Amino acid sequence: MRKISFVPDLAGLWRFLKDPKTDWKPKILSVLAVLYLFWPLDVLPDFAPIVGWMDDIGFIAVASGYLVHATNKFLDTKK
Repeated sequence: MRKISFVPDLAGLWRFLKDPKTDWKPKILSVLAVLYLFWPLDVLPDFAPIVGWMDDIGFIAVASGYLVHATNKFLDTKK
């Protein structure tokens, strides 16, 4: 069992992303999270300081957490 970490092993993350047999949902969600940061339309507009950035931060946090979880699960099965 791996130690719980919010930061994945970068080499393991790269193996997860390159492996065609891994789940596609974390990969797509990560791409969508990055695209959402640069998309001009937001759920909460960015012109409202702090509150406008909270949806961006929340979406990135959820996508990152899901990607880290999927990567750690992938690395556990490879041992």
